[in-house]
Amino acid sequence: MKLTDYIDPKCIKVDLSSQYKEEVVEELVFLLADCIDGKVDPDAVYNAVMMRESEGSTGLEKGIAIPHAKCDYVDRLRIAIGISRDGIDFDSQDGEPSKLFFLMVAPRNEAGPHVQAIARIVKITTMEGVKSKLLKANNAERVIEIINGIENGG
Repeated sequence: MKLTDYIDPKCIKVDLSSQYKEEVVEELVFLLADCIDGKVDPDAVYNAVMMRESEGSTGLEKGIAIPHAKCDYVDRLRIAIGISRDGIDFDSQDGEPSKLFFLMVAPRNEAGPHVQAIARIVKITTMEGVKSKLLKANNAERVIEIINGIENGG
């Protein structure tokens, strides 16, 4: 699985304006909805992601958060990426602010890519130097270039 197969560069925001967890989810959901030409009900996707968050935070450790949900509003796995250099409280497992956000939305009837993508994001973001490279990225193309480089063995 290549993450970049599920990420449109238009679904990457390197300077999130959000300051709170709910705002991050909303900002990334609306970004995702814009990327798929409004074929998604952003309110319904937001509610699905926040429902999942109510079951347990998807704020992992070391500045990574992977808010996600399954819903009927997407045709395949979709990923939006947001970066907050200052960090945002996302109720992470280590209590530290999250800086890299990978919002994932998948169809209800599709399990494989969703689970594989979470595992892939965790693997990539825990590799030496990757997180700092992503945090320094100044545009979506650079984010894709970094992820592609890792996925292609670079």
